[in-house]
Amino acid sequence: MHHPDVAKQQSKRTIPQITCASLAIAFLWWLGALPWSAYTGCGAGHHPTPLPETVRIGFYEEFPTAQRLEKLDQLDFPVRLAVAATSREEFLQVRESIEENHPQVQEVLFWPLLSLEEGYYPGTWSSAEGIERIANDANGLSTLWDMEWPRQGHWFPGDQPDNRAFLDRWLRERTAPVHIWRPHPYFGLDSRLLSSVGMHFDPRDYPMVYLHLDLYTTRQGLPDALLERVLRCGVEAYGEHFIPSFGVIDDGEGPEAQFIPVETLRRYLSAARRAGVSEVWLFGANGLNAKHIAVIKETLPVAILPNQATRGTSP
Repeated sequence: MHHPDVAKQQSKRTIPQITCASLAIAFLWWLGALPWSAYTGCGAGHHPTPLPETVRIGFYEEFPTAQRLEKLDQLDFPVRLAVAATSREEFLQVRESIEENHPQVQEVLFWPLLSLEEGYYPGTWSSAEGIERIANDANGLSTLWDMEWPRQGHWFPGDQPDNRAFLDRWLRERTAPVHIWRPHPYFGLDSRLLSSVGMHFDPRDYPMVYLHLDLYTTRQGLPDALLERVLRCGVEAYGEHFIPSFGVIDDGEGPEAQFIPVETLRRYLSAARRAGVSEVWLFGANGLNAKHIAVIKETLPVAILPNQATRGTSP
């Protein structure tokens, strides 16, 4: 992720110009619009003591086909798995199959998705009718709620206020966990801007909410100092309710530039461990191979499944 340098201005400014510029910068800072500035007031020198004995691993699976899920059989440690489905009935069928065939999965989360015409992602700018339907389907189930903007222009701005109010009530009444996957990490953790448009629901206000902060990366990713500051800020603010999301592992079905390189994954997982993160999630069990599994086990203390032998790995 690259940010252009701000050119230094050498010309003289009048007092009104300086005042206007300062007010503009202060407003952008308040919004979180200056990249990553929202993390300057937290995470300095934070060293959790003691570190979690084990770190949980989770995977997002948008296309939970049998062929893709077979890659889970390489694991000898437990994982959580979120599988996409458009209804409660569809999810329960997939969950039953996973529980029967993949003992590595200790918990299956319902990842509800709307139709494309309804916005696809159940963020607050999608269809109110679709969001209420899928939220009711998720009642009583551990859920991954994908808080993204609608896809392909299917926006419902008139529904946004009602959606925000509905999700506020729904989240406050939840008795099962809701893992909210949230983009735009540069706005900070408790972003006033994202909260004002209904795209952030803070775990401190909703006891059953866990924040999955989108730190998806390709190539080299964030510099070490910024990465560790963001992770420490998350642990400091939310403890076990903070879960960094570290991108897509390479399944060989697209250009390498779309995926997180193995060495970048190693650096990110190592930083998560130093920051005291208790759970980390990745996209796509379909990309699991011996290299990825080795990096996870070398960098994080994962629990080992009792009497569960690894069935083999692919190169």
